[in-house]
Amino acid sequence: MPPRMLRPVVVLAVLACLVAVKPARAACEATGMQLQILGSGGPGASAGRASAGYLVWIDGVGRILVDAGGGTKQRFHAAGADLGDVALLALSHFHPDHAAELPALWWPRGGMLRVAGPSGGGVFPSLEDWLAGLFGPQGVFRVLAGRLDLDPITVDVATGEAVEVWRAGEVRVSGIGVPHGGVPAVGYRVDAGDASVAFSSDQNGSDPAFVEFARGVDVLVVHLGRTEEATGRSADLHASPSGWGALAAAADVGRVVASHISTSSPDVLADSLRYLRASYGGPVTVAEDLLCVTVP
Repeated sequence: MPPRMLRPVVVLAVLACLVAVKPARAACEATGMQLQILGSGGPGASAGRASAGYLVWIDGVGRILVDAGGGTKQRFHAAGADLGDVALLALSHFHPDHAAELPALWWPRGGMLRVAGPSGGGVFPSLEDWLAGLFGPQGVFRVLAGRLDLDPITVDVATGEAVEVWRAGEVRVSGIGVPHGGVPAVGYRVDAGDASVAFSSDQNGSDPAFVEFARGVDVLVVHLGRTEEATGRSADLHASPSGWGALAAAADVGRVVASHISTSSPDVLADSLRYLRASYGGPVTVAEDLLCVTVP
């Protein structure tokens, strides 16, 4: 190729790259409540999906981040979101596929970090101890110790009662302990005016208190962490697909978003969705990374 032709080719290649990495933020509307999926995968092979993470947009601003599993940092920035807009990080529990990305997300920024999470139990620390283990003077990421202004909000998972976690104007976030084997875990609900979304977290679906907690929400995000036939440890930790459908029907939710997809097999996923839909007659959306769902 003649030298004079190199510059136009390089320019075109750069433009093509810029188009290819254009943020998916355009898929979210700038008014009302939008739920954006940052990570729709589970802890194992999940067909290239990032681990669990969700961003709630209010009138075009990404305000509430729920979970921060592996890969959500890249998805957060691809969505065109700004950490400075995040008023609350709500962590469901301290399994790595729900919380491992937190240091990477806040590493370049520092500043104020209001974070909600569970009380401790067994081998799992409380929220404050977990944060100290990461960012305290002796923490593994103590390089951030002087740069983060932490505001922890602990949800006592043992009470079985819903509590207000954070409120600003008409936006309210509530949390409740959910049964996830012996793992302290929190489910969350976000209400903003007439719009509402609830996040199941990982749980086995055995506590009727969560049905009341999620009752009437426009969108319920559930975690397909197991197959219908699973037994043993998996069944102790996670609700079955049919169990999720029955819970959503009992809570009279407007839409189910099936996320935390822990398989790379389209056939296994389709089978789980069949069981879910057999128990729940409302609309079901299969989560994909960067997908936006209008609420309601």
